[in-house]
Amino acid sequence: MPKKRPLRLVVRDDMISLGVYKPEFDPIIRIYCQLREQYDELTRRFEESDYDFAEETQTGTKKAPIVTTLESLRKDILAYAAQLGLTVQGLQKINPAELKPKKKKTGLEAALDKLEK
Repeated sequence: MPKKRPLRLVVRDDMISLGVYKPEFDPIIRIYCQLREQYDELTRRFEESDYDFAEETQTGTKKAPIVTTLESLRKDILAYAAQLGLTVQGLQKINPAELKPKKKKTGLEAALDKLEK
């Protein structure tokens, strides 16, 4: 079985392909990846608990702490992803040209481009 690539390298490569990576972002990428790893581990535990959403207390039923933690991690992950340009909205703020539709060339424009080369 091939070895799984570290998440930080996957994120870095994704950012490079989007044209938004800078080495100065590495500390933020590290935090983002730690949050994702925590989220993945807690999600695994939550699934193993058969999605136990509630916890019985003396005063009634309340949301299980794991659910609250997962909700918080989701918000944090989304915020970091946006800051790193890994969401549509975040990418649009960092590199708006990346999301602009590419103008298709007409047949004449394509022919002229070939002549120029």
